[in-house]
Amino acid sequence: MINLLPPDQKEQIRFAKLNRLALVYVRTTVVVAIVLGGIFVFSLYYLKQQTTNVAADVSTKQEMIAALNKSFTPKAKDASDRLAAIKFVQGSQTRFSAVIADIAKVVPQGVSIDTMTLTGDDKAPVRIVASAQTYAAALAFRNALTTSPRIANADIETISSNNGGDFQASVVVAFKPGQAK
Repeated sequence: MINLLPPDQKEQIRFAKLNRLALVYVRTTVVVAIVLGGIFVFSLYYLKQQTTNVAADVSTKQEMIAALNKSFTPKAKDASDRLAAIKFVQGSQTRFSAVIADIAKVVPQGVSIDTMTLTGDDKAPVRIVASAQTYAAALAFRNALTTSPRIANADIETISSNNGGDFQASVVVAFKPGQAK
């Protein structure tokens, strides 16, 4: 179809089409703005509800923690005090197992300890009576005792022979300071 209208009218028709298109864009923009505003308002409302719920949860848990602290803290302090007392007793208590283990490490083959009187006092000498298969083993027992890291000195008191051919040796031992425990 041929458009024989004057140029002013043609221009007005063209601008009318553009106006309609602009109105569609404006309406779409207004609808999108309203929808986005609704989403924003709903998000704020939802966030406020979540904040209120979390704050209530936190206060409940803080109350529970405070209640547990009231009941648990005294028990924990009592346990800590008992543990400190146990550590103190263990630290000051004599443990002969370490002394015996160190002496057992240096006892030569063919020698067995019959008696040993430990007092825990590193200033008092200790008498160790041992049985040896040979006289040389009894002498080696005394020499071996001096190699122990806990023993300062060892002296033979007596060596006697039994009826069975074994030798009984009595050795007096002096411990290094603090090593008799």
